Amino acid sequence: MSKKPITPDVPRWLPTALYAVLTAFLFREFVLTDRMLFGGDTMGLGYVARDLYAQALSSLGRVPGWAPHILGGTPFLEALSAGDSLYPPSVLLLLLTETYRALGWKLVLHVFASGLFFFGWTRSIGCSRAAALLGGTAYLLAPFLIGFVHPGHDGKIFVTALAPLLFWVTERHYARPSSGSFAAIGLVVALVMFTTHFQMAYFLFGSAGLYAIFRAVQIGRGTDEVVTEVGAADGPDSEDAASAGPSAGGTRAGAVRFGLFMAAAVLGAAGSAYQFVPAIEYVTEHSRRVQTTREAAGESGRAWSSSWSLHPEEVVSLVVPEFVGNAAGGPAWAEGTYWGRNFTRDNHSYAGIVVLLLAALSFVGARRKQLRWFFAVLGLLAVGFALGAHSPIWSIFYAVLPGIRLFRAPDMVMYLFGFGAITLASLGVDRIFDLAAEGPPEEGGKKGEGQVTPHQTARRVALGGVGVVGVLALLMGSGAFTSFWTSVVYSSIDARRLQILQAHLPNIAQGAFIALLLTAAAAGLVWALLDRRIPAIAGLVGLLALVAVDAARIDRAFIETVDFHQWAAADANIRAILERENTDDPYRLLSLAGRGQDVTPAMHGIELAAGHHPNDLSRYRELIGMVGSGLPENLLHPNVRQILNVRYILWPDIELGPAPQGPVISRTQLAGGQTYHTLLADQGLPRARLVGAATVKGDDEAVAYILSEAHDPSVEAVLAQAPPVELSGGPVEGSVRWIEREVDMVAFEVVSDRPALLVVADNWFPAWRASVDGEPADVLRAYHAVRAVAVPAGTSSVEMWYESDLLAASRWVTLLVLLGLSAMGGWSLFAARRTSEAAT
Repeated sequence: MSKKPITPDVPRWLPTALYAVLTAFLFREFVLTDRMLFGGDTMGLGYVARDLYAQALSSLGRVPGWAPHILGGTPFLEALSAGDSLYPPSVLLLLLTETYRALGWKLVLHVFASGLFFFGWTRSIGCSRAAALLGGTAYLLAPFLIGFVHPGHDGKIFVTALAPLLFWVTERHYARPSSGSFAAIGLVVALVMFTTHFQMAYFLFGSAGLYAIFRAVQIGRGTDEVVTEVGAADGPDSEDAASAGPSAGGTRAGAVRFGLFMAAAVLGAAGSAYQFVPAIEYVTEHSRRVQTTREAAGESGRAWSSSWSLHPEEVVSLVVPEFVGNAAGGPAWAEGTYWGRNFTRDNHSYAGIVVLLLAALSFVGARRKQLRWFFAVLGLLAVGFALGAHSPIWSIFYAVLPGIRLFRAPDMVMYLFGFGAITLASLGVDRIFDLAAEGPPEEGGKKGEGQVTPHQTARRVALGGVGVVGVLALLMGSGAFTSFWTSVVYSSIDARRLQILQAHLPNIAQGAFIALLLTAAAAGLVWALLDRRIPAIAGLVGLLALVAVDAARIDRAFIETVDFHQWAAADANIRAILERENTDDPYRLLSLAGRGQDVTPAMHGIELAAGHHPNDLSRYRELIGMVGSGLPENLLHPNVRQILNVRYILWPDIELGPAPQGPVISRTQLAGGQTYHTLLADQGLPRARLVGAATVKGDDEAVAYILSEAHDPSVEAVLAQAPPVELSGGPVEGSVRWIEREVDMVAFEVVSDRPALLVVADNWFPAWRASVDGEPADVLRAYHAVRAVAVPAGTSSVEMWYESDLLAASRWVTLLVLLGLSAMGGWSLFAARRTSEAAT
């Protein structure tokens, strides 16, 4: 019997329109209002760092070299102080709209783009438009993507959205190699690097590299599977290409294409040199992460790297997403219900129960067997790695692969499980339509006695999926499953988590029942399509609806908006500081809120002695006595506060108890009258001052000496090396007047009665340069972490500016490589267009 076409016809405009509508509906509370999209990290350093960056772009017209507001200042690009500061979409949005709206729009636009990229990817491997439409919908709405919104993990969203784009251009390179496909790989690799989420990028590049090897081997062995290029007919009509076996030509072609892929990837990495080369040097030499990367070893290193992994409870949540609960809030199932083994969880790894059923159906005697097995193995490897110390897969990777020891949170890799599952689901949709086109078994001609037809297998797979989920729903509904789990699998669960689980049982039972309904509905549609009881377009619409409902019911826990103006308004304490502010007299605030991790005052332009930064300078941390996210204990010592120009202390009475004795400026209170925060005045020394005496102390003794009674920071500097001038000791008669003060350049007029040291209480870093009366001068490291310059007697003109040779060289490499790749890609498009016009 001849095959009758049955795959629904999908207009070319529909994917873009559908994905735009779905995205707008999903984020409607943000898109249709002036509110801010909530993100845990966004509400802290995320907003503050980006807003300060936007202000610097506006005032300087360029990328700043230094970020002065938090923890004594940090290098801007090297320390990734504003994260995605060179990522083109982020920069463009910061220039076009207010920061708080830009932070939301960049997530919304990436979610929309992820659907388009996935559509293009699945079309490139031969999926019909109908199957690709469903795949893009599933990916766009996937909780493993949308779940990153609530914690404010924008870099993870960027990389997850770009993953199908990288696979798409890689497949195009192997299917139709050209200068354009070569340039596309390089440009996408650079784009991923500019997201600055290097761990997610590491996983993506590793998986894309495996796919490139897989495709090269296929070509080399002569087993390349025939696929339909994007823009061709709706679906592949041919079976896997007949293999003629390996040949010298095939082996050479596969090797050449893989070599070109690697060359393009390396060029792409070079194209992002401005972003990552200085960052690598900084992180390994100057950042607080030096302690992690150099000292964590043995079991402590393994424990750190495997922390925030997937646990067995989260694996069950890939089928029943409510199972382990969540802390994001919103729906009842996510309202403080997390009882798993991590500290908390406010994202999700769920890809969809309907997706998993469709992925299983892709294996029913379908074409492209090698491709299907590749993504099945990729997904299983992702889960095995995400399990961390629970899995031998992670242990092998930890022992063998370079770079794994630098990362923690192995469950970040779970987006690759979702990517593989949805790719298989797209292939599964086409398999259903292909079987429907062949007709039911009784119409398909004679069958061998006892032979199981693909139709029967598909029905059994669908029915088996319903059965498995049904049994799970029955066990979860009765409480038997969780009783077994806490007795055998998670017997170490503590009393608090067990109490949370007990209260969460109704949500688990309801979630299991919903999973059963969705699986049964999807199986029913599959049966109806196979038997041709419904039109193909009705089946497609039904599957699309089920996929959307399945994902959206979980997604809504992770999308929340807040009133930005109310959130960002200065309270009475901040207003009191701003009213006393004198632009000619810089100062710092020590906020001990959040155990010293508070950065919100910086959004009002207030510089902080403490705060939070993922890559702050290690020596400054040593000076202030801060370990991890703990309290900066040395800032409780007056010597350190004087050195660092602390003029105000924000004391969190609600956290640390009543404020110490001191001059109170203002207080804020809770609704019940209880003191919330107290603002105290402090006696910090001027930001820039003259010192006439110095002592030299090594790094291992400097901080202890600073904290000792023998040291008076007002008259004596503590240097890491001998000063270049002879100091007479004692107080200096003179003055320091600020001439200019930008984020990465300062200038002073200094008057001194003798040779002295000009101490500037901002962090020292090798890229700081100085001149005295136009002549180069050494920038000395004083008080373990801040800057000093020797000045002569009399009146001097002193300038300090940030100038990194590594940044400059990296910038030129980036510009040249990106211009070259862009020119190559542009020429390829132009040549292709001329060829097309000539053909017509």
